[in-house]
Amino acid sequence: MLKQLTACAVLAGALALGIPTHAQAGDVAVHGSTTVLEMIVKPNKAKIERKSGQRLSLLGNGSGQGIKDLMAGKAQVAMISAPLDAVVSKLNQKDPGSVDGSLLVTHLVGAARLAFIVNKANKVTSLTIKQVTDIYAGRITNWKQVGGKDAPIIPVIDIKGTGTRAMVEKKLLYGGDVVGTALETKTGTEIIEAVAKYPNAIGIAMEQSVVTSVRQLRVDRSIERPLIFITMGEPEAKVAKVIAATRSVGFF
Repeated sequence: MLKQLTACAVLAGALALGIPTHAQAGDVAVHGSTTVLEMIVKPNKAKIERKSGQRLSLLGNGSGQGIKDLMAGKAQVAMISAPLDAVVSKLNQKDPGSVDGSLLVTHLVGAARLAFIVNKANKVTSLTIKQVTDIYAGRITNWKQVGGKDAPIIPVIDIKGTGTRAMVEKKLLYGGDVVGTALETKTGTEIIEAVAKYPNAIGIAMEQSVVTSVRQLRVDRSIERPLIFITMGEPEAKVAKVIAATRSVGFF
């Protein structure tokens, strides 16, 4: 009885962490971006499996690691939430020549709008995208520079190797780096938690994930983040079915 309870506890913990449990022969292994996993794949897993006729083995371990797993044969699909060239560039910066992007094929399966969020105590209600860029580049460092109180800005961002970080550095910073004083988190959920905790923080999240503990800023233009599947070459038939089924639920 004790062994059964222990086994159940281990299984429950694995599911909560997104760790694949007992991947069976014939399963389609899908690894990578926690954003893609949490926004479209995990909530719609049963529907995707039903429509595709395939069983999925899921692991949310970050866009960069998803690409590594794909190339190592540990997954048939990698999930990324930034343009492929941005993710490949970051991987090759860390380990030159480790990823040959010409072998990879992009499949857009969804899109989600970015939200720029602040603590509910912050009186600033809107920013331009240029101001957001300058904050994350370190050129704007105090809330009084954008109409707020005299207080240092705390930019919050995912750690390097994540899709959000790659997206910000490519689309907002034009290939530059996030300011070194930024507070780094491991997940998008932790970004929201940090902004809710620190009165002077600003963060970037998916619009669909914004909760009442923070406030979304108005901006002068919207930025959409791609939700992407990657395969090594053209996908085999069963993987193509999974891609098609995911596209049917992936756009917001």
